[in-house]
Amino acid sequence: MQRRWFKGDTHLHTTNSDGVLHQYELIEACKKAGLDWIMITDHNYNTVEKSYSSDGLTVIQGQEITGYNGHVNVWGARVPFEMPYDLSDIEAYTKMTEASKKNGAMISVNHPFCSNCPFRMDLDAFDMDCVEVWNTIQHTDNNKCMKWWTDKLLEGKRLPAVGGSDFHRDYGPAKLLAVPTTITYAKSNSAEDIMDAIREGRCVVTNSPNSSMIYLDIEGAQLGDSIALGNGLTGKCTATKLHRGFVLRVYNNDKLIYEHRANAYEKTHTAHFGIKETGFVRAEIDYRLSRPVKKLLGFGERNFLAARGADVPETADEMFWAFTNPIWIV
Repeated sequence: MQRRWFKGDTHLHTTNSDGVLHQYELIEACKKAGLDWIMITDHNYNTVEKSYSSDGLTVIQGQEITGYNGHVNVWGARVPFEMPYDLSDIEAYTKMTEASKKNGAMISVNHPFCSNCPFRMDLDAFDMDCVEVWNTIQHTDNNKCMKWWTDKLLEGKRLPAVGGSDFHRDYGPAKLLAVPTTITYAKSNSAEDIMDAIREGRCVVTNSPNSSMIYLDIEGAQLGDSIALGNGLTGKCTATKLHRGFVLRVYNNDKLIYEHRANAYEKTHTAHFGIKETGFVRAEIDYRLSRPVKKLLGFGERNFLAARGADVPETADEMFWAFTNPIWIV
């Protein structure tokens, strides 16, 4: 079956936890946003009893296991425990996630480097199917998670990355639903095919449903695939909707092998490059913050994105706007 790109959001809340939209209001909003699939992940509550389709939008069962020590998404199967949960340590979390995986669930660690609610246990010791590298509106904590994830890739760990809006509500003019959007290269938008695509690392994370996209191809190999190095191996990367100042970067492991800065808006830009090392190739779009934007973001990080009294990282000068999972070079 030929694969297609399907837009979705991995991390959504309703009135069943601390969101402001009822389940069906949220579903209608996601349809209007142009999404193909969503995961409703209320805190410690199974809102969706079984994954289903609503007028072509796949609603995937989920829950965010939420405790002081960390937040973990469970997708695709019911969490087989009743409240109150024991979330006292990593063994308690693992007991819950392992039982959920036996029922067919996927496990994602959410916002592990969040200044407000981080993962406070040994992240390297926790068994996960993927990691939420980009959580909610772009901010400095996501850069920390991007660095951790790329370090894991350099160690040879095939750990897929996703993004999730962690949507609870909009704030005035700030529309936060599907910011960011995870776009999966899947056989269909059924719950099973979407989760398989995520497990295999076949996804791109971008700022919003109608934002920039990155298409990466290495002699027919797509995201999540493996291809032998060989002599003269070449790749192609096409990025769309590059605004002035956006930078497309392609990496072969930690080496920058292609860079392009848009001096004006570009509908598309295509890069061609050679590959010299085994490991992986990935791509991302980055942008530099202007001084006023950095000041505004810093205010938001201090006042809304960090726990009271917690240390807040210095606001980054540069953020990522979109990124791909890797193609593996063997």
